[in-house]
Amino acid sequence: MNLPVRLADREVGPGRPAFLVAEVSANHDRDPTQALALIDVAADAGVDAVKLQTYGPDSLTVPTTHPSARVDPVWGAANLRELYAGAAMPYEFHQPLFDRARERGLIAFSSAYAEADVDFLEALGNPIYKVASFELPHLPLLRHVGQTRKPVILSTGMATLAEVEEAVGTLVAAGCPQVVLLHCCSAYPAPADSVNLAAMRTLREAFHCPTGFSDHTLGFHVAVAAVALGACVVEKHFTNDPRRPGPDHRFSASPTELRALVHAVREIESAIGTGLKGTATCEAGNKAVGRRSLFTSGPIPAGTVITAELLRVVRPGSGLAPRFREIIIGRRARRDIPAYWPITWEDV
Repeated sequence: MNLPVRLADREVGPGRPAFLVAEVSANHDRDPTQALALIDVAADAGVDAVKLQTYGPDSLTVPTTHPSARVDPVWGAANLRELYAGAAMPYEFHQPLFDRARERGLIAFSSAYAEADVDFLEALGNPIYKVASFELPHLPLLRHVGQTRKPVILSTGMATLAEVEEAVGTLVAAGCPQVVLLHCCSAYPAPADSVNLAAMRTLREAFHCPTGFSDHTLGFHVAVAAVALGACVVEKHFTNDPRRPGPDHRFSASPTELRALVHAVREIESAIGTGLKGTATCEAGNKAVGRRSLFTSGPIPAGTVITAELLRVVRPGSGLAPRFREIIIGRRARRDIPAYWPITWEDV
């Protein structure tokens, strides 16, 4: 695959600003007013895009009573079916949210969890597809997503390199033109010592496509570190109030954290720079004052042979550089040189 890729109207890849995605997840609380408010939070924070999740409980599970479908009480539900029924965003919310995002200058797109959800999003003109980490091995879904010929952001939490290879191959074979891979630790919240940001480099080298980070850690410093390590896309769950009830609010960034994330990422990007080594504009004054150069240790009359004793290597750097000291020694002064004066080529 070629670098960079185009996500909607944005070019994403090395040397471009990181594409920052605010993930609504289940924090809409099935309330249209709350959902629209989240779009405004994302826009006010300065992110590039907002991502939704498109599914109903039937997209993900069946009404089974099997013990394996039970979930940890921390999620606020007894089983998977109950969890997804409460977390799913009503389909009728999508169009108003897409419209509000466009009004606020954001790119809106969604994760699809079933083939029917892909078809629903196609009717809305969804410009980018996200495939969640849990869906990476769902090859029938990946084939259906790939057939839309839209760019895909593929999260890789829990996956082995072989599984990622199979998923990418499936997308490309189905017609997907461009893939971005997101490294991810699929724990909620994710402990920082389990994140393994260095895996982004492994993905980048293995698949030659832009890589990024889907962040489930608390705070925003790990996401900023990911950008410093080359993440081209960063996805972060967010909320307008982490204290609200619901499965995802507790590990989502607050509005203040989301704004701080955007600010810190842009600051880090400016600090990364071009990679060319030289004198920065802001260093020029200190360079002139703080570097050493050749000064006289006393007056040197014209015609005097310059000896080591007549020279000092001192600050500021207004004379010849210290590396010319041995060349100057033994030459004659062309003119009178005052004491404690910088020596230039015109003097010798």
